[in-house]
Amino acid sequence: MSVMSKAVLTRAASGLSAGLKAREPGRREWLTIIPIVVVCALLPLVIQGRYEVGVMTLILIYAIAAYGLDLVLGHLGLVSVAHAALLTVGAYTLVILTTKYGVGYWWAAIAAVGVTTLAGLLLAGITMRSRGHYFSVSSLAFAAVTVVVITQWTSLTNGASGIYAIPTPPGFDSTVSLFYLSLIVLTAVLVAMHLLTRSTLGRNLRAIHADEVLAASLGINVVATKLKAFTVSAAIVGLAGPLFASWISYITPSSASIMEGFNLLVYVIIGGSATLAGPLVGVALVVGVTEAFRFTELFQTLIFSGIVFLVLLFFRGGVVGSVARAWSRVAVRRRPPEPAVVPESGAGPVALPHLRPVERGEPGKVLFEARSLTKKYGGVTAVSDVSLTAREGEIIGVIGPNGAGKSTLFGLISGVVGGWTGSATFAGRDLRRLAVHERARLGIGRTFQTNRLLADETVLQNLVTAGYLHRPGRGSRSADPGDGFLDAILDLTGLRAKANQVVSGLSIEEQKLVGVGMALAVRPRMLLLDEPFAGLRESETPRLMRLLEWLRDQGMVILLVEHKMRVLMSLCSHVYVLDSGQLIAEGSPDEIVNDPRVISAYLGTKNA
Repeated sequence: MSVMSKAVLTRAASGLSAGLKAREPGRREWLTIIPIVVVCALLPLVIQGRYEVGVMTLILIYAIAAYGLDLVLGHLGLVSVAHAALLTVGAYTLVILTTKYGVGYWWAAIAAVGVTTLAGLLLAGITMRSRGHYFSVSSLAFAAVTVVVITQWTSLTNGASGIYAIPTPPGFDSTVSLFYLSLIVLTAVLVAMHLLTRSTLGRNLRAIHADEVLAASLGINVVATKLKAFTVSAAIVGLAGPLFASWISYITPSSASIMEGFNLLVYVIIGGSATLAGPLVGVALVVGVTEAFRFTELFQTLIFSGIVFLVLLFFRGGVVGSVARAWSRVAVRRRPPEPAVVPESGAGPVALPHLRPVERGEPGKVLFEARSLTKKYGGVTAVSDVSLTAREGEIIGVIGPNGAGKSTLFGLISGVVGGWTGSATFAGRDLRRLAVHERARLGIGRTFQTNRLLADETVLQNLVTAGYLHRPGRGSRSADPGDGFLDAILDLTGLRAKANQVVSGLSIEEQKLVGVGMALAVRPRMLLLDEPFAGLRESETPRLMRLLEWLRDQGMVILLVEHKMRVLMSLCSHVYVLDSGQLIAEGSPDEIVNDPRVISAYLGTKNA
């Protein structure tokens, strides 16, 4: 590939976040693998020129590497320019082992995959806690360092002069046979990508892509999931390394350059990230068209730039992604509406097996207890010496003016906010050393003040992602394995008729209910609700109130932050009042509305 405009490539990379969203593949998507493989297998029979078959082989090899990149780019949402460096690491490993140490080709190829995977883990370790452009800059630095190491380590890599006379795979020494070997590897990668995106890892990656805080609150270990993604991504790129070395016959440090990393990035964006066919289509389109103008570098650069700009302007999800979305819109219009099944009471006669129903009027068992919780931001104390006790079968209110520390308190309990002092126990477990995802798995669920949902997925996909890690019999591949729990949530929230609708198209009330449904899918014993009634009309409030009362009767602890006082006071048996981070009062609703300190700090008048 000729040298391309940096401005064009930077524009391509920045267009990703605006135009692409990770999505869950359809169940029939695997059928696209068959025509892809068949068409590719027939190409050498139709196009028999040695040079042309060589170009098609390069397209397949780049496509394998592009799928490795797409796992990080499309499914995790991280823009990496280091994957060309990983590809080169794999290629150099094969070349060095075969030419300098006499290792057999296939053993060297296996070692190349292993070394590339280790390099990917190194990259992950360096960049794991970086996000957005910080991650991109870190990956750029990794690529630059890789070039320097290969160039300077002359005793091993022959430096800038590169290495010649690279062996071909035994039995695949012709151009056509190398093409079919590359196609076999690509087919395996396509199958693996499809299975992976439908696995627990795939669901977790999409949740992290959408919102890392939300993902952690659903019980997803964000750091471990990223490490897994980088490991698999690097291993896939490692499969392309030996093939690339055999195809090119002469390798230099320039193969690991930042520009080559940008090229690989553009292939994925052009074809359509997070789609099964996208990376292959992107490589074929860009490499195929630019190779057609290989005799004039000026036209080659102009054509490449034109393709990038046209796709960014008119195909915001890439070629395949845009076509897939257009087809989805047509399919939705053709789908007959599902009959509404909404329980009149807002809750159905279902059991929540992880809870223990509590008789009204009887004190439940203490489930959560906090003592002297304190959180400081520099010289500002957000929460100061707050103590709180919650029993099974209680709805407990937390009120106070804006900035009183209510959301910070929820953050301390759920683990989103760290660096606090005091003590907190849940079900007898000390929460101080537990991360957000560990607290969620222990039984603490929550919603957020502003809706944090997987906005581009359906209601059912949101519930499946939320509940998958918490289902009984986690070895099962089923999203709802026999106990009907997700069905129960759809009935409890009245969302069954909306199950296959995309969340972003729902009303505010429905989105609030989706958030509650996702929190319930975690199978919590304690539920933290941060202003769930905000934005709801008076006519929309009763359904959610009935649902919370029913959950309380099932033995769930509910901590409720809410500014609608009549709603909160009618639901809660005990209320805590915060002001400037301090607990100024606690007691029954009647005691709170008559407390002079509460009236002065928050309620305003006794009749408020």
